[in-house]
Amino acid sequence: MSQLEIHIPENWPPSDNAGEEAVTIFRWYLRGPQGNLLRSGHDAPGAMPTAGHCHIVLPASRVLLSSVKPPAQNRRKFMQALPYAVEDRIMADPASIHVAAGEVQVNGEMPVAIMDRAWLRRVLDALQSSGIKPVRAEVETLLAPCETGEWTLIWRAHGSFLRQGPHSGIPLDGGDAAHPPAALQLALSAADNPPGSIQLFLDGASAPDLDAWTSSLGIPVKAGGEWQRPAMAEHGINLLQGEFAARSTHANWLPRLRPALMLASLILGLHVIFTIGDWAMLKFEKHRLTASMEQSFRKAFPDAKVIVDAPLQMRRNLAELRHNSGMMNSNDFLPLLALVTPKLGAQAQLRGLDYQQETLKIKLTLPDMAAADKLRSSLPQASLTSGSSSSGSLEAELTIGK
Repeated sequence: MSQLEIHIPENWPPSDNAGEEAVTIFRWYLRGPQGNLLRSGHDAPGAMPTAGHCHIVLPASRVLLSSVKPPAQNRRKFMQALPYAVEDRIMADPASIHVAAGEVQVNGEMPVAIMDRAWLRRVLDALQSSGIKPVRAEVETLLAPCETGEWTLIWRAHGSFLRQGPHSGIPLDGGDAAHPPAALQLALSAADNPPGSIQLFLDGASAPDLDAWTSSLGIPVKAGGEWQRPAMAEHGINLLQGEFAARSTHANWLPRLRPALMLASLILGLHVIFTIGDWAMLKFEKHRLTASMEQSFRKAFPDAKVIVDAPLQMRRNLAELRHNSGMMNSNDFLPLLALVTPKLGAQAQLRGLDYQQETLKIKLTLPDMAAADKLRSSLPQASLTSGSSSSGSLEAELTIGK
Protein backbone atom coordinates (compact mmCIF):
# COMPACT_ATOMS: atom_id res chain seq x y z
CA MET A 1 0.00 0.00 0.00
CA SER A 2 1.37 3.44 -0.92
CA GLN A 3 2.36 5.90 1.81
CA LEU A 4 2.27 9.70 1.83
CA GLU A 5 4.87 11.18 4.17
CA ILE A 6 4.33 14.83 5.15
CA HIS A 7 6.96 16.90 7.00
CA ILE A 8 5.43 19.39 9.44
CA PRO A 9 7.24 22.75 9.87
CA GLU A 10 7.95 23.84 13.45
CA ASN A 11 6.02 27.13 13.05
CA TRP A 12 2.79 25.45 11.88
CA PRO A 13 0.03 25.74 12.76
CA PRO A 14 0.24 29.06 14.63
CA SER A 15 -1.50 29.42 17.98
CA ASP A 16 -4.84 31.20 18.09
CA ASN A 17 -3.29 34.40 19.46
CA ALA A 18 -0.02 34.31 17.49
CA GLY A 19 -1.27 36.48 14.66
CA GLU A 20 0.97 34.70 12.14
CA GLU A 21 0.24 33.51 8.67
CA ALA A 22 0.02 29.73 8.65
CA VAL A 23 2.49 27.84 6.50
CA THR A 24 0.52 26.22 3.72
CA ILE A 25 3.32 24.60 1.73
CA PHE A 26 4.64 21.26 3.01
CA ARG A 27 7.44 18.99 1.93
CA TRP A 28 6.03 15.57 1.05
CA TYR A 29 7.24 12.19 -0.17
CA LEU A 30 5.14 9.50 -1.84
CA ARG A 31 6.55 6.03 -1.20
CA GLY A 32 5.65 2.57 -2.47
CA PRO A 33 4.73 -0.50 -0.39
CA GLN A 34 8.42 -1.28 0.26
CA GLY A 35 9.33 2.31 1.21
CA ASN A 36 10.80 3.12 -2.22
CA LEU A 37 10.46 6.77 -3.23
CA LEU A 38 7.94 7.33 -6.02
CA ARG A 39 7.58 11.13 -6.04
CA SER A 40 8.28 14.15 -3.87
CA GLY A 41 7.39 17.82 -3.85
CA HIS A 42 6.23 20.93 -1.99
CA ASP A 43 2.48 21.59 -2.01
CA ALA A 44 -0.52 22.66 -0.01
CA PRO A 45 -2.45 19.77 1.59
CA GLY A 46 -5.17 19.79 -1.08
CA ALA A 47 -2.64 19.44 -3.91
CA MET A 48 -0.79 16.46 -2.46
CA PRO A 49 -1.23 13.01 -4.03
CA THR A 50 -3.51 10.50 -2.35
CA ALA A 51 -2.15 7.32 -0.78
CA GLY A 52 -3.33 4.33 1.21
CA HIS A 53 -1.77 5.65 4.43
CA CYS A 54 -0.55 9.04 5.56
CA HIS A 55 2.41 9.45 7.92
CA ILE A 56 3.71 12.72 9.31
CA VAL A 57 7.20 13.73 10.44
CA LEU A 58 7.44 16.24 13.31
CA PRO A 59 10.35 18.71 13.60
CA ALA A 60 13.17 17.94 16.01
CA SER A 61 12.63 21.22 17.89
CA ARG A 62 9.09 20.18 18.85
CA VAL A 63 9.93 16.77 20.36
CA LEU A 64 12.16 16.02 23.34
CA LEU A 65 13.68 12.53 23.34
CA SER A 66 14.42 10.93 26.68
CA SER A 67 14.07 7.60 28.50
CA VAL A 68 12.59 6.21 31.71
CA LYS A 69 12.95 2.93 33.55
CA PRO A 70 9.50 1.42 34.15
CA PRO A 71 8.99 -0.77 37.23
CA ALA A 72 8.67 -4.53 36.89
CA GLN A 73 5.30 -4.40 38.67
CA ASN A 74 2.24 -2.23 37.96
CA ARG A 75 3.48 -1.47 34.45
CA ARG A 76 -0.03 -0.51 33.35
CA LYS A 77 -0.47 2.12 36.06
CA PHE A 78 2.99 3.48 35.31
CA MET A 79 2.07 3.98 31.64
CA GLN A 80 -1.04 5.89 32.66
CA ALA A 81 1.08 8.18 34.85
CA LEU A 82 3.88 8.54 32.27
CA PRO A 83 3.53 12.37 31.94
CA TYR A 84 4.25 12.67 35.68
CA ALA A 85 7.31 10.39 35.37
CA VAL A 86 8.97 12.85 32.96
CA GLU A 87 7.76 16.04 34.63
CA ASP A 88 11.23 16.87 35.93
CA ARG A 89 12.72 16.66 32.41
CA ILE A 90 10.73 19.61 31.06
CA MET A 91 9.49 21.49 34.14
CA ALA A 92 5.96 21.74 32.74
CA ASP A 93 2.47 20.82 33.84
CA PRO A 94 1.99 17.08 33.10
CA ALA A 95 -1.48 17.84 31.80
CA SER A 96 0.03 20.05 29.07
CA ILE A 97 2.32 17.40 27.54
CA HIS A 98 1.88 14.27 25.49
CA VAL A 99 4.30 11.37 26.05
CA ALA A 100 4.71 8.53 23.54
CA ALA A 101 6.58 5.41 24.66
CA GLY A 102 8.76 3.04 22.67
CA GLU A 103 9.71 -0.58 23.32
CA VAL A 104 11.59 -1.42 26.51
CA GLN A 105 15.26 -2.01 25.68
CA VAL A 106 17.61 -4.75 26.87
CA ASN A 107 18.97 -2.51 29.64
CA GLY A 108 15.43 -1.98 31.00
CA GLU A 109 15.18 1.60 29.72
CA MET A 110 12.10 2.66 27.78
CA PRO A 111 12.61 5.49 25.24
CA VAL A 112 9.99 8.23 25.32
CA ALA A 113 9.13 11.22 23.14
CA ILE A 114 7.71 14.31 24.85
CA MET A 115 5.87 17.15 23.11
CA ASP A 116 3.36 19.90 23.68
CA ARG A 117 -0.09 18.34 23.76
CA ALA A 118 -1.99 21.42 22.53
CA TRP A 119 0.37 21.89 19.57
CA LEU A 120 0.01 18.26 18.47
CA ARG A 121 -3.78 18.57 18.70
CA ARG A 122 -3.72 21.70 16.51
CA VAL A 123 -1.56 19.89 13.94
CA LEU A 124 -3.91 16.92 13.69
CA ASP A 125 -7.04 19.11 13.63
CA ALA A 126 -5.59 21.31 10.88
CA LEU A 127 -4.66 18.27 8.78
CA GLN A 128 -8.06 16.69 9.32
CA SER A 129 -9.78 19.87 8.15
CA SER A 130 -7.96 19.28 4.83
CA GLY A 131 -9.10 15.67 4.69
CA ILE A 132 -5.77 14.22 5.89
CA LYS A 133 -5.87 11.64 8.70
CA PRO A 134 -2.38 10.45 9.68
CA VAL A 135 -2.04 6.92 11.04
CA ARG A 136 1.55 7.37 12.25
CA ALA A 137 3.88 10.17 13.34
CA GLU A 138 7.61 10.17 14.03
CA VAL A 139 10.19 12.79 14.91
CA GLU A 140 12.73 13.63 12.22
CA THR A 141 15.59 13.27 14.71
CA LEU A 142 15.29 9.47 14.55
CA LEU A 143 15.25 9.41 10.74
CA ALA A 144 18.92 10.44 10.56
CA PRO A 145 21.48 7.64 10.05
CA CYS A 146 22.70 5.92 13.21
CA GLU A 147 26.10 4.23 13.43
CA THR A 148 27.72 2.76 16.53
CA GLY A 149 30.32 5.07 18.00
CA GLU A 150 29.34 7.97 15.74
CA TRP A 151 26.89 10.85 15.96
CA THR A 152 24.98 12.17 12.97
CA LEU A 153 24.32 15.88 12.42
CA ILE A 154 21.79 17.20 9.89
CA TRP A 155 22.95 20.73 9.01
CA ARG A 156 20.43 23.33 7.84
CA ALA A 157 20.28 27.06 7.60
CA HIS A 158 17.68 26.81 10.37
CA GLY A 159 16.46 23.87 12.46
CA SER A 160 19.51 21.57 12.49
CA PHE A 161 19.51 18.51 14.73
CA LEU A 162 21.80 15.80 16.08
CA ARG A 163 21.17 12.07 16.43
CA GLN A 164 23.24 10.58 19.25
CA GLY A 165 21.92 7.03 19.38
CA PRO A 166 19.07 4.67 18.40
CA HIS A 167 16.52 6.61 20.49
CA SER A 168 18.29 9.85 21.41
CA GLY A 169 19.04 13.19 19.80
CA ILE A 170 18.66 16.93 20.26
CA PRO A 171 17.76 19.98 18.14
CA LEU A 172 20.54 22.45 17.39
CA ASP A 173 20.39 26.24 17.07
CA GLY A 174 23.09 28.71 16.20
CA GLY A 175 26.50 27.95 14.80
CA ASP A 176 27.99 29.09 11.52
CA ALA A 177 30.54 28.02 8.95
CA ALA A 178 33.47 28.43 11.37
CA HIS A 179 31.80 27.74 14.72
CA PRO A 180 29.74 24.65 15.64
CA PRO A 181 26.50 25.13 17.63
CA ALA A 182 26.98 25.63 21.36
CA ALA A 183 24.48 22.85 22.11
CA LEU A 184 26.72 20.40 20.23
CA GLN A 185 29.72 21.35 22.34
CA LEU A 186 27.66 20.97 25.53
CA ALA A 187 26.37 17.55 24.41
CA LEU A 188 29.94 16.33 23.85
CA SER A 189 31.01 17.59 27.28
CA ALA A 190 28.05 15.88 29.01
CA ALA A 191 28.29 12.58 27.13
CA ASP A 192 29.29 9.52 29.19
CA ASN A 193 30.53 7.82 26.00
CA PRO A 194 31.60 10.53 23.54
CA PRO A 195 31.52 9.51 19.87
CA GLY A 196 34.65 8.82 17.88
CA SER A 197 33.46 11.15 15.12
CA ILE A 198 30.52 13.19 13.86
CA GLN A 199 29.14 12.70 10.36
CA LEU A 200 27.57 15.84 8.92
CA PHE A 201 24.85 15.73 6.25
CA LEU A 202 23.60 18.80 4.42
CA ASP A 203 19.90 19.59 4.07
CA GLY A 204 19.62 22.60 1.77
CA ALA A 205 22.45 24.50 3.43
CA SER A 206 26.07 25.31 2.55
CA ALA A 207 28.73 23.11 4.08
CA PRO A 208 30.56 24.57 7.10
CA ASP A 209 34.32 24.53 7.53
CA LEU A 210 34.76 20.96 8.77
CA ASP A 211 38.41 21.53 9.73
CA ALA A 212 37.46 24.50 11.90
CA TRP A 213 34.68 22.45 13.52
CA THR A 214 37.04 19.54 14.12
CA SER A 215 39.53 21.83 15.77
CA SER A 216 36.84 23.45 17.93
CA LEU A 217 35.15 20.20 19.00
CA GLY A 218 38.26 18.09 19.38
CA ILE A 219 36.84 15.13 17.38
CA PRO A 220 36.70 14.55 13.61
CA VAL A 221 33.73 16.02 11.74
CA LYS A 222 33.26 14.13 8.44
CA ALA A 223 31.26 15.14 5.37
CA GLY A 224 28.33 12.82 4.67
CA GLY A 225 26.99 14.58 1.60
CA GLU A 226 23.39 15.58 0.94
CA TRP A 227 20.86 14.01 3.30
CA GLN A 228 18.53 11.55 1.55
CA ARG A 229 15.49 11.12 3.76
CA PRO A 230 14.75 7.45 4.35
CA ALA A 231 11.30 5.93 4.74
CA MET A 232 9.85 6.15 8.24
CA ALA A 233 10.81 3.17 10.38
CA GLU A 234 7.79 1.14 11.43
CA HIS A 235 9.72 -0.10 14.49
CA GLY A 236 10.41 3.44 15.75
CA ILE A 237 8.33 5.40 18.27
CA ASN A 238 4.89 6.15 16.91
CA LEU A 239 3.97 9.50 18.45
CA LEU A 240 0.25 8.95 17.80
CA GLN A 241 -0.58 7.07 20.97
CA GLY A 242 -3.34 7.27 23.55
CA GLU A 243 -5.83 10.01 22.76
CA PHE A 244 -4.01 10.76 19.48
CA ALA A 245 -4.01 7.17 18.21
CA ALA A 246 -5.39 6.85 14.70
CA ARG A 247 -8.91 5.53 14.61
CA SER A 248 -9.68 2.77 12.13
CA THR A 249 -12.51 2.92 9.60
CA HIS A 250 -14.51 0.58 11.80
CA ALA A 251 -14.03 2.86 14.78
CA ASN A 252 -15.26 5.85 12.76
CA TRP A 253 -18.41 4.03 11.71
CA LEU A 254 -19.12 2.51 15.11
CA PRO A 255 -20.80 5.58 16.66
CA ARG A 256 -23.17 5.76 13.68
CA LEU A 257 -24.00 2.06 13.90
CA ARG A 258 -24.40 2.04 17.67
CA PRO A 259 -28.19 2.86 17.68
CA ALA A 260 -28.89 0.16 15.10
CA LEU A 261 -26.72 -2.34 16.99
CA MET A 262 -28.51 -1.51 20.25
CA LEU A 263 -31.91 -1.98 18.59
CA ALA A 264 -30.83 -5.28 17.03
CA SER A 265 -29.50 -6.45 20.40
CA LEU A 266 -32.79 -5.49 22.07
CA ILE A 267 -34.83 -7.37 19.44
CA LEU A 268 -32.59 -10.41 19.74
CA GLY A 269 -32.80 -10.31 23.52
CA LEU A 270 -36.61 -10.12 23.43
CA HIS A 271 -36.74 -12.96 20.90
CA VAL A 272 -34.59 -15.15 23.16
CA ILE A 273 -36.70 -14.28 26.22
CA PHE A 274 -39.99 -15.05 24.45
CA THR A 275 -38.58 -18.26 22.95
CA ILE A 276 -37.43 -19.46 26.36
CA GLY A 277 -40.80 -18.46 27.83
CA ASP A 278 -42.70 -20.33 25.10
CA TRP A 279 -40.50 -23.40 25.57
CA ALA A 280 -41.07 -23.31 29.34
CA MET A 281 -44.84 -23.01 28.84
CA LEU A 282 -44.93 -25.95 26.42
CA LYS A 283 -42.80 -28.03 28.77
CA PHE A 284 -45.15 -27.21 31.65
CA GLU A 285 -48.18 -28.14 29.50
CA LYS A 286 -46.56 -31.43 28.50
CA HIS A 287 -45.84 -32.22 32.12
CA ARG A 288 -49.43 -31.38 33.07
CA LEU A 289 -50.89 -33.58 30.29
CA THR A 290 -48.56 -36.45 31.14
CA ALA A 291 -49.57 -36.24 34.81
CA SER A 292 -53.26 -36.17 33.81
CA MET A 293 -52.88 -39.27 31.58
CA GLU A 294 -51.03 -41.13 34.33
CA GLN A 295 -53.75 -40.17 36.80
CA SER A 296 -56.46 -41.44 34.42
CA PHE A 297 -54.50 -44.64 33.85
CA ARG A 298 -54.18 -45.28 37.60
CA LYS A 299 -57.92 -44.74 38.04
CA ALA A 300 -58.66 -47.26 35.30
CA PHE A 301 -55.96 -49.74 36.35
CA PRO A 302 -55.15 -49.20 40.03
CA ASP A 303 -53.12 -52.43 40.19
CA ALA A 304 -50.47 -51.15 37.76
CA LYS A 305 -47.15 -50.71 39.56
CA VAL A 306 -44.95 -49.04 36.96
CA ILE A 307 -46.08 -46.45 34.39
CA VAL A 308 -43.65 -45.91 31.55
CA ASP A 309 -45.93 -44.85 28.69
CA ALA A 310 -49.48 -44.30 29.92
CA PRO A 311 -51.21 -44.11 26.48
CA LEU A 312 -49.50 -47.26 25.18
CA GLN A 313 -50.14 -49.19 28.38
CA MET A 314 -53.77 -48.04 28.30
CA ARG A 315 -54.24 -49.35 24.73
CA ARG A 316 -52.67 -52.69 25.57
CA ASN A 317 -54.69 -53.14 28.75
CA LEU A 318 -57.94 -52.24 26.93
CA ALA A 319 -57.15 -54.74 24.19
CA GLU A 320 -56.50 -57.39 26.81
CA LEU A 321 -59.81 -56.59 28.55
CA ARG A 322 -61.68 -56.89 25.26
CA HIS A 323 -60.15 -60.28 24.60
CA ASN A 324 -60.93 -61.47 28.10
CA SER A 325 -64.54 -60.33 27.76
CA GLY A 326 -64.98 -61.98 24.35
CA MET A 327 -64.94 -58.77 22.31
CA MET A 328 -63.01 -58.88 19.09
CA ASN A 329 -60.33 -56.38 18.20
CA SER A 330 -59.93 -54.85 14.75
CA ASN A 331 -56.68 -56.82 14.38
CA ASP A 332 -58.18 -60.16 15.30
CA PHE A 333 -58.37 -62.90 12.69
CA LEU A 334 -62.06 -62.68 11.85
CA PRO A 335 -62.32 -58.87 11.51
CA LEU A 336 -59.22 -58.86 9.29
CA LEU A 337 -60.55 -61.70 7.15
CA ALA A 338 -63.95 -59.99 6.89
CA LEU A 339 -62.20 -56.80 5.72
CA VAL A 340 -60.15 -58.53 3.04
CA THR A 341 -62.56 -61.13 1.62
CA PRO A 342 -64.94 -58.75 -0.23
CA LYS A 343 -62.00 -57.10 -1.94
CA LEU A 344 -60.44 -60.27 -3.39
CA GLY A 345 -62.91 -60.81 -6.19
CA ALA A 346 -64.00 -64.02 -7.91
CA GLN A 347 -60.85 -64.41 -10.01
CA ALA A 348 -58.44 -64.51 -7.03
CA GLN A 349 -57.45 -68.04 -5.95
CA LEU A 350 -56.61 -68.59 -2.30
CA ARG A 351 -53.41 -70.59 -1.71
CA GLY A 352 -52.91 -70.16 2.05
CA LEU A 353 -53.61 -68.17 5.25
CA ASP A 354 -51.30 -67.34 8.13
CA TYR A 355 -52.28 -65.34 11.23
CA GLN A 356 -49.76 -64.45 13.91
CA GLN A 357 -49.46 -61.59 16.39
CA GLU A 358 -52.47 -59.68 15.03
CA THR A 359 -51.14 -59.88 11.46
CA LEU A 360 -52.90 -61.76 8.64
CA LYS A 361 -50.96 -63.00 5.62
CA ILE A 362 -52.88 -64.34 2.60
CA LYS A 363 -51.19 -66.10 -0.33
CA LEU A 364 -53.09 -65.58 -3.61
CA THR A 365 -52.93 -66.27 -7.28
CA LEU A 366 -54.15 -63.34 -9.38
CA PRO A 367 -54.93 -63.45 -13.09
CA ASP A 368 -52.85 -60.40 -14.10
CA MET A 369 -51.21 -57.18 -12.94
CA ALA A 370 -54.41 -55.18 -13.35
CA ALA A 371 -56.07 -57.35 -10.71
CA ALA A 372 -53.12 -56.79 -8.39
CA ASP A 373 -53.30 -53.01 -8.84
CA LYS A 374 -57.06 -53.05 -8.22
CA LEU A 375 -56.61 -55.08 -5.02
CA ARG A 376 -53.81 -52.79 -3.84
CA SER A 377 -55.94 -49.66 -4.39
CA SER A 378 -58.93 -51.13 -2.59
CA LEU A 379 -56.87 -51.99 0.51
CA PRO A 380 -54.50 -49.06 1.05
CA GLN A 381 -53.85 -50.17 4.63
CA ALA A 382 -52.49 -53.53 3.39
CA SER A 383 -49.20 -54.51 1.78
CA LEU A 384 -49.23 -56.52 -1.46
CA THR A 385 -46.16 -58.15 -3.00
CA SER A 386 -46.43 -60.04 -6.30
CA GLY A 387 -44.32 -62.03 -8.75
CA SER A 388 -45.00 -63.92 -12.01
CA SER A 389 -45.63 -67.70 -12.12
CA SER A 390 -44.93 -70.27 -14.84
CA SER A 391 -48.57 -70.23 -16.01
CA GLY A 392 -48.53 -66.48 -16.70
CA SER A 393 -50.63 -65.56 -13.63
CA LEU A 394 -49.35 -63.64 -10.59
CA GLU A 395 -48.48 -65.16 -7.25
CA ALA A 396 -49.04 -62.53 -4.55
CA GLU A 397 -48.95 -62.17 -0.79
CA LEU A 398 -51.27 -59.76 1.01
CA THR A 399 -50.29 -58.60 4.52
CA ILE A 400 -52.68 -56.67 6.76
CA GLY A 401 -52.93 -56.05 10.47
CA LYS A 402 -50.79 -54.61 13.18
